[in-house]
Amino acid sequence: MMVGSTVPTEHLDRVLALYDRLVTETRKEPGCTSYELLQREDDPRELMLVEEWESQEHLDAHTRTSHFVSIVGELDQLERAAPALIYNQVF
Repeated sequence: MMVGSTVPTEHLDRVLALYDRLVTETRKEPGCTSYELLQREDDPRELMLVEEWESQEHLDAHTRTSHFVSIVGELDQLERAAPALIYNQVF
């Protein structure tokens, strides 16, 4: 799954700190294969969260964790997120 977002410059440091916590905690979760935050080189306000889960059930459980709920609640106030894009591995 990939979720892009745009962050106003004045919130960028706070948003990156929140993502640091989110990534650190999420990587400990069962079923998390990969969880990475990418930042565009030419526009650091543009972020992309790229995540891979063993199953939809693991992803669903992730969205109910206390760290996800609280951090995403804060992020919703500080960034403009695009709709999540969900891909399945072909090969």
